[in-house]
Amino acid sequence: MRVLFTSPPGVGHLFPTVPLAWALRAAGHDVLVGTAAEGLAGAARAGLPAVDVAPGAPIAAVFGTGTTAELAARMRERGRRIAAAGSRTDPLLLETFGRVSDLMADGTVTLARWWRPDLVVHSRLHPAGLLAARALRVPAVEHGINLFREEALAARFLPYLAAAYERNGVPLELPDRVVLHLAPPELMIGDGDGWSMRYVPYNAGGALPDWLRLPTARPRVLITLGTVVPALAGLSGLRHTIDAAGQTDADFVLALGTDADVAALGPLPGNVRPAGWLPLHQVLAGCSAVVHHGGSGTMMGAICSGVRQLVLPHGGDQFGNADLVRRHRLGLGCAPEEVTPRLLAELLAEGGPASGVAHAAELMSRLPAPAEIATRLAHPGGIDRHADQLSVLAPVTGGSAAHWTDG
Repeated sequence: MRVLFTSPPGVGHLFPTVPLAWALRAAGHDVLVGTAAEGLAGAARAGLPAVDVAPGAPIAAVFGTGTTAELAARMRERGRRIAAAGSRTDPLLLETFGRVSDLMADGTVTLARWWRPDLVVHSRLHPAGLLAARALRVPAVEHGINLFREEALAARFLPYLAAAYERNGVPLELPDRVVLHLAPPELMIGDGDGWSMRYVPYNAGGALPDWLRLPTARPRVLITLGTVVPALAGLSGLRHTIDAAGQTDADFVLALGTDADVAALGPLPGNVRPAGWLPLHQVLAGCSAVVHHGGSGTMMGAICSGVRQLVLPHGGDQFGNADLVRRHRLGLGCAPEEVTPRLLAELLAEGGPASGVAHAAELMSRLPAPAEIATRLAHPGGIDRHADQLSVLAPVTGGSAAHWTDG
């Protein structure tokens, strides 16, 4: 079987799909990634062949331009608007990612018509994959990237891709499709049917420093802002966290991309160690807590590791993620400027606001792994290729929502 993976450039959209791509390759299937810009390097780092479907396209401009302060303010405004929309995807996201997909649509369809995949897997906010699947009359898989689900999301994207469908001579219709959710139903926001798949953290490879394997006499706390926030909004949001860390009885690991990023913060307290880019899930395994921006990959990686979280949302889905962390007692959430030594002490206290982390990790571990989902997708009846509606096999190893509601 040939499987085409499609994703917008951001690694936050690509990385969650990598474990399924690996599972399909390990099962003997052929995988190709259609993406653009930094997505190409991300796919290559994952050992996956990739094709640039939008060379030179002004994709970055879709997200706006301006000074760091202007971009940071715009991120906060959009993030709060997205959170206010709740489980229903805000039209702002539909328009933004509809425009990105439009820029990548023609190249994606051209690639699909050349390579002739049997299945198209697209990240949740990349409807160009729906177009490619419908053009070839093959099924599509909407691959989750966060804890949001919405039954009508694919249909709501269609008007934003109408011109791309017309340019490529494809009826404005959805293909046969299935949706993959990356968390237990209890943790998901919104409604909608789909297959639940265990989230397997992937953050690219990297050499682990020797000190990371040594036991510590006091709690170790990871601090990170991911990849997008430093690039768009800078690091000013970490200043209060760094100051509070210096007054907290714990060891802090500062995972930021470059020496220049760290230098911009000024002198660091003695208990804050800069570490550069590290494989996040390996670092989390040795941590008691993580302070982060609320990116879905970081949040779900912390859930898998059973690590308590302090979320400092900056934009995107991060405000909604902060609410989810508080609601399920996975930790705390606050504005970056509200971090204090007292708040960090509360985060690290036994029980308290993070009493639900072990239960959430257990729920996640029970879900079918990507290898099981790959087997189901490859089954001749996994997705009915001829019916107008989705045909789903019986759940693999008890993967139905009802199975998980007992906690």
